[in-house]
Amino acid sequence: MTRIYSVLSFFLCSGIAAAFLFGNAGNGPSAQRAADVNKGMEIAQQICSTCHIVGKDAKGVVKADVPSFTSIADKPGQTTEFIVGRLVLPYRPMPDLKLTRLEMADVAAYIMSLREKQ
Repeated sequence: MTRIYSVLSFFLCSGIAAAFLFGNAGNGPSAQRAADVNKGMEIAQQICSTCHIVGKDAKGVVKADVPSFTSIADKPGQTTEFIVGRLVLPYRPMPDLKLTRLEMADVAAYIMSLREKQ
């Protein structure tokens, strides 16, 4: 049952993220500029660092069982769209951060920039 839930969750999040990011192609914020890794890093340091290790270095104290951004990026099959989907529909205890489409794309691009496995 857990495996089925994971597969369904993956497709749901990917679909929501794709619709969220590209559903207004040509008209929305995603048409104004590409995702910005540096802006994503700034947002992550301001908002996400209270729970996650957001850089490559494991410095600081975070809550137990909260993955680092590097471990999120290195998950097998990880995509920018799936990360955005998790920002749109976060798992508990992660709060709804109320980020814009572009901010979500920036954070997801930053997380994927930390990928160590190719």
